[in-house]
Amino acid sequence: MWSTVLELAVSGSQFVKDHYILSTVTFVFGFLLPAVWFFVTKDRSGKLPPRMSYLIPALSGKFDLKGRGPCGLVESGFKQHGACFRIKVGHRNVIFLIGPDAHRALMEPNDSVCSASEPYQFTVPVFGPNIVYGAPLDVMRQQLKFVSTGLTGPVMQAHCLKVVEEVQDYFSKLPASGEFDMFTVFADLVIHTACRCLLGSHFRKFLSADIAHLYQDLSDGMNHLTVFAPTFPTAKHRARDVARDKMVKLFQAAIQERRNSGKPEDDYLQVLMDAKYKDGTSPTDGEIHGLLLAALFAGQHTSSITYTWLGAHIVSDRKLYDRLSEEQRVVMTKYNNHISLDSLAEMELLNSSMKEVLRLYPPLVVLMRKLKIDHKFNDFLLPKDDIVAVCPPVAHQLPEVYANPSQFNPDRWMGANAEGQAKYSFIAFGGGRHACLGERFGFLQVKTIWGYLIRHFEFELVSKAIPKVDFDNIVAGPRPPLMVRYKRRADPIGEDEKL
Repeated sequence: MWSTVLELAVSGSQFVKDHYILSTVTFVFGFLLPAVWFFVTKDRSGKLPPRMSYLIPALSGKFDLKGRGPCGLVESGFKQHGACFRIKVGHRNVIFLIGPDAHRALMEPNDSVCSASEPYQFTVPVFGPNIVYGAPLDVMRQQLKFVSTGLTGPVMQAHCLKVVEEVQDYFSKLPASGEFDMFTVFADLVIHTACRCLLGSHFRKFLSADIAHLYQDLSDGMNHLTVFAPTFPTAKHRARDVARDKMVKLFQAAIQERRNSGKPEDDYLQVLMDAKYKDGTSPTDGEIHGLLLAALFAGQHTSSITYTWLGAHIVSDRKLYDRLSEEQRVVMTKYNNHISLDSLAEMELLNSSMKEVLRLYPPLVVLMRKLKIDHKFNDFLLPKDDIVAVCPPVAHQLPEVYANPSQFNPDRWMGANAEGQAKYSFIAFGGGRHACLGERFGFLQVKTIWGYLIRHFEFELVSKAIPKVDFDNIVAGPRPPLMVRYKRRADPIGEDEKL
């Protein structure tokens, strides 16, 4: 290229003598613009985040993809390059941002800069077209407000009472002592509470078993392959589509029954049926189906996983179990054995234990956005059309943010010197514009259920060890089973709870 540029420059100098205008044009187009282009693109490329080469180390087994998923790779990139680096996946860069300051570049911009829709198109076969990530941006924002209304505010107290009733009903049927797999029990219990709070009493009374079976096919049909090829004709994808059709028919029957009865209920289904878009129209039945599926899917996996991890740590630590028991005794005495949003809010140690579990075992391993325009983090250019990502398991292990980060320590969240107070240092629920709307509902469920279990049962781990993380699924949880041995307390705390 440079030889051509020099030839044009020489030609330009000769033309100066006889043809001033022509020589100027030649100089500009032959030398000046190519030179400017070269230095501009050089400067732009120089600002890109450093690129991490990962293929050969991955093939050699350096990153333990089976045991740690992508976390080893991301951790290695952070150690080599710092808070911002990129890897090449196909024709596109994936830019990882690690640490509270770096997380801002993904979580604070609006969807015109960092879009959540494109990376999560794999949810469309389950939730349906025109639902959340499959909907136009303005429609998605309005739908998320519907979800927020159904999982916050006045309906939360109604949800609280329903969860208490479900927990009492479920565990009252257990014998006085025995063993069970926490993962299985909590998966069942979450389906029951979700059916009751989200879908209404009809679903809970008649259809919980059907929903649990169909939900499993839906869940199995959202795997790692689905992220890249959501409609690829696999057996699991076909079973997913069949399960969705059956579940939609059940939803429609419930919607019609609600309309025929004319009796509203205090549940998420009623919120959706009463919702209005800005133009005054109501969500279609198809949109209600999709939003019900989205809420059910979002809550089921993460909640049952969190129950199980929390149980593993509570049961394996006798001192913690005794402290939690005393906290339950104090709170239940103060509130006259009444479970409410107020009494749950005072279970500080239980709340901190759950948060510590989510720090150590965030269910969502990678959170992604697509850049709609060029963006910046510090001096780095984050180019349009690239993917930006954060990795909660790695971010939650930074020693500059958390002391002894691999240690389970609920007390780190308590007191005047509590850790993790910097914005975006704790990202188990994401953050910013697309923070998980079900966070409050999730804490309500877990605190209600484990509060009840602590008050009424003694436990010990059968396996004597906390399980490893299973990265085989999109939502990372403990490798099942997790067996516990239980017996009812001789002196239950708050035995006569008032609802």
